[in-house]
Amino acid sequence: MTDIQISFQSKSATAIEWSSPKLSYWTIDHFRSFDNHGLFESTFRDLREMDTLDALRLFVSIAEAGSLSAAARQSSVATSTATVALQQLEEQAGTPLIRRSTRRLSFTYEGLQFLSDARRLLADWDASIGGVKGGALRGPIRMTSTVDFGRTKIVPLIDQFMELHSGISIDLHLSDAVIDLVEHNIDLAVRNGPLRDSLLKARLILRGKRVVCAAPSYWASRGLPAHPDDLAGHNCIVVSRPATTFSTWHFMDGDKAVSIRVSGNRVTNDGSVMKRWALKGYGVVLSLAWDIREELASGALVTALDKFLPDSANLYAVTNGSAPSHRVRAFIDFLADELHQE
Repeated sequence: MTDIQISFQSKSATAIEWSSPKLSYWTIDHFRSFDNHGLFESTFRDLREMDTLDALRLFVSIAEAGSLSAAARQSSVATSTATVALQQLEEQAGTPLIRRSTRRLSFTYEGLQFLSDARRLLADWDASIGGVKGGALRGPIRMTSTVDFGRTKIVPLIDQFMELHSGISIDLHLSDAVIDLVEHNIDLAVRNGPLRDSLLKARLILRGKRVVCAAPSYWASRGLPAHPDDLAGHNCIVVSRPATTFSTWHFMDGDKAVSIRVSGNRVTNDGSVMKRWALKGYGVVLSLAWDIREELASGALVTALDKFLPDSANLYAVTNGSAPSHRVRAFIDFLADELHQE
């Protein structure tokens, strides 16, 4: 690749020279389009002085603004500066991060991962600087949790954590669906195990199990199942799946894994709705024991098939594979300590 060199004299009589193979794709027409030498001077000063943090900030700005030019305006730099910042990051990463067309920008898979890491690194940097000044945790935590456990356990713990660390902000998304952490820029997910995505990192924060249960009135009218196969004759309340009205429940019969297809006349994607229907005696549910601990203790729900269920259905704090920020690690430690005491 052939280097180019630009040399011109601004009105202030300051000579500006720049030589870089990164700019060799520019033609002389690009430079003729600039009549203002002050803009030239500013552009090349920005390029000379840019470090990795500046490039990362521009990269995040590109994602948030939706275009190179808009990101450049927000950052008070020339569009060419944003372009070179992106090229430098792509060269260091060894892969395209953003697909560029005349109409829009779109992130590659690697670009989305890099964007998540860039946000975390910048937030960590800002928090570190703030920590040196004030010694406190600062910055946002974007997280997701299952609905029932999130409402009953995670929300109160968030409140306690934020009382201890006023510089923290938390964005909580409750869903029983498995959310892509990279695509949705999630720092932390509280999920049930076992985990199947090898790219994720998980820390065990609570041991638990699943139980098959129903209201005493339901068992009185339909009878307790003696074997998982007996569930075929029961009205099971199942988690919704696209275009299906059934679910598969997994058991252990001695050393043999057994999968039973169950169905019923009530389907939902909300764990709290499942619990409500079970309490009213409408059917059988497969639930995490910690989500219905009070109902089991009071006898409002009664379990069945306990000896056929695996011992563990643990709860994990899951991050996207890169090292979590200091504030996320602190929050995970807090969750693990508080939940372990229950």
